Amino acid sequence: MSSHAPMSFNRTPLSANVPSTPGDDSTHWFGWFWFVSSQIWPRVFILAFWIFGHGWVRDSFDGHWAIPIVGFFVAPYTTMTWPLMWGLTSNGVHGLEWVAIGVAALLDLATWIEGGQLIGGLVADARRRGSPR
Repeated sequence: MSSHAPMSFNRTPLSANVPSTPGDDSTHWFGWFWFVSSQIWPRVFILAFWIFGHGWVRDSFDGHWAIPIVGFFVAPYTTMTWPLMWGLTSNGVHGLEWVAIGVAALLDLATWIEGGQLIGGLVADARRRGSPR
């Protein structure tokens, strides 16, 4: 038999409604994660296609090297999807393969928009805090 008194715990209920403070930048971590991933992974796949794709990138752009180079920097999802769709079933992009190209172009557009919003938010935060430009 134990003579110890039972311990009582002060329990607070768990809640998903956590108030954020004005300086709380942790709410944008997923946006930054998505933005950085959108900058890295399509380019990794483009390089993999270029190295291991049996000439898909070269052939899908008719031997023009400037188009995939510009696409590598400006529209990586579309540049990644074009040779994949081109070499998937035939030597061309036909039918529903255009849907994949359209989705890739929308992902490129979303990446540019998200990046602009994130960087704009950083600039606005810096101005609010009084940091020099």
